[in-house]
Amino acid sequence: MLEQIISITGVSRRRWQPFDVVSPGGIPFSGYLCRDESEKLGMLAVTAVANQERLEFIYAMPKIHYPYVKEQDGSARVSIPVPQNIVDARFNLKLDGTAIIFYPLTGKDGSILEVIPRTRLQPVLTPSRWGDWNALLQDVLPDRTPVEEAIRTQKVTLVFELWGYRNPHLVQYDTPLALTLHTAVRHKKPVSYRLLADIAHRYQLDLIPTLEVARPDAAGLAEAYRRWQAQMEAKNQAAGEDVFVEEGAILMLSTRDTADYWKCKPPSIEEIHWTADANVGKTDIEHALFKMLENGYDFDNGRVQDVYKELESDFDPERIEIAADLINRIYQEFLLELQKRAWLRHLVDESGLNPHDTPTLMRYLSQHYPRKEMSWVYNAVKTIYGER
Repeated sequence: MLEQIISITGVSRRRWQPFDVVSPGGIPFSGYLCRDESEKLGMLAVTAVANQERLEFIYAMPKIHYPYVKEQDGSARVSIPVPQNIVDARFNLKLDGTAIIFYPLTGKDGSILEVIPRTRLQPVLTPSRWGDWNALLQDVLPDRTPVEEAIRTQKVTLVFELWGYRNPHLVQYDTPLALTLHTAVRHKKPVSYRLLADIAHRYQLDLIPTLEVARPDAAGLAEAYRRWQAQMEAKNQAAGEDVFVEEGAILMLSTRDTADYWKCKPPSIEEIHWTADANVGKTDIEHALFKMLENGYDFDNGRVQDVYKELESDFDPERIEIAADLINRIYQEFLLELQKRAWLRHLVDESGLNPHDTPTLMRYLSQHYPRKEMSWVYNAVKTIYGER
């Protein structure tokens, strides 16, 4: 059936990753996951459900591009296409976390068998010793009824951002953990802001904040785009070296029913890799590692060369080679932190103690760590288990 999928989608064979999994509700299903860097990124081509052959395409969160045009000197110019049927233009906050996608798994008759959460490049949430997405999701969304009702009645796939210091990324948050709706996909396309806001209001879902509602005018939007970049860059610079408090914004252009997205990030963390001065930096490497972690990469058997491969979609090989020492150092630091947290989880599990009984747990853990490590231990416990 893969040949049929390739023919229908136009995506080459090497961009399809086979999967054969069981849903949280116990339904076996299989197919292929699209790894093409396009609007089809993360799309599932389901070929069997409950041992019954079928073919269904389930779209995920499309890849969002920058509205840049490459100039002859290698610089980037903002060029935002604004079709005549655009009725709403707005900059929404971009949160730095993990995209959690809730989608309907359907039977042959089209009925929804189960609503399943996943990350972008996994068909189901997969726990590992590096972290447990299901546990985080249970903490932040103990009752999934509103989400499931929205998907069943509105016939959409919903995309949330799982963010906060318990799901650490580049941006530092004071919020422990939150789940914020930012996209709904229906019939291959994100729905308009009007429809997205209606879903959020109707089912009482936390909706991504809007930073600015703008006129749908190309020149004005380009000016606003650069203004927001400058404001967010200033906040990051004021926060200190290697400290980020803003990840960016998403420009959402809506027709009556559908929307297109454009990415807007502060210059210090945006990934514009074809500009003349583009080099592989620390944030690029960390972004790649977080992406690998979210998508189920096996760090137990990992190699730094796999980070190179992750970066190759954005950087020329010579740029990656120049940054080899930096990539290796960041990879080793990242891996060490993962290993330390995995061992801490093991100790907490072995103790049988309540991870939220901080005084008792710290006394126990102090038997296993030198005093100079206890600050890290305290912060890691707070990150992994949160506060009650």
